[in-house]
Amino acid sequence: MIEVSGNVAGFVVVLFENLDTDPDPTHVIYDFMILQKYRRNGIGTAAAIKTLDLFKEAKWKLAQMENNKPAIAFWRKVLKDYTKDNYTERYLNDLQKYIQAFDRRGRTK
Repeated sequence: MIEVSGNVAGFVVVLFENLDTDPDPTHVIYDFMILQKYRRNGIGTAAAIKTLDLFKEAKWKLAQMENNKPAIAFWRKVLKDYTKDNYTERYLNDLQKYIQAFDRRGRTK
């Protein structure tokens, strides 16, 4: 849960892809939501960075649906700043999703 002054402002769900078969699974931000009244004031960015910092030495993946333009713009900005523009992005036409990925193993922020 993402809280602001004791109030729920949103939530984030992180999954570990292939945890059952890979000792070093990819961390996936599966769901991320900030309530409308808490948007556009830095709370989402702070929550995203805090989430990514929970597992600094990790492989990460994020996805957004093609029609969710605000989410795509948000994650591109966060990842550009957080990774110093060291991430990849691809578009999956069959799923109509953008996927960003980066690997922080062996790096320090």
